[in-house]
Amino acid sequence: MRDGVYVVRVIGDLDMATAPRVEERIASVVPTSRLVIDLTRCTFLDSAAVRLLTTIARDSGTAGTLLALVASDPGILRVLEITAVDDILPVHSTLDDAL
Repeated sequence: MRDGVYVVRVIGDLDMATAPRVEERIASVVPTSRLVIDLTRCTFLDSAAVRLLTTIARDSGTAGTLLALVASDPGILRVLEITAVDDILPVHSTLDDAL
């Protein structure tokens, strides 16, 4: 937790093998009005990651949670753009910007 905002950091690949752990971590967060998923140390996203992010976006909207992503790697940003995740979730280049 930072500045009253829950921050979930993803380190390494976010894929079919790791998405369930990230999903469990996010589900264990006490409901809050703000959640940031920090992808600055994420090295790879696959379709399971995209599904996870879109599901979290849908569920957070229903729960009234404000959700944002942090990403700076051009490859990660490109995946978010191609899959239109950046159209449904705000994407910031730094954690400070997201907070």
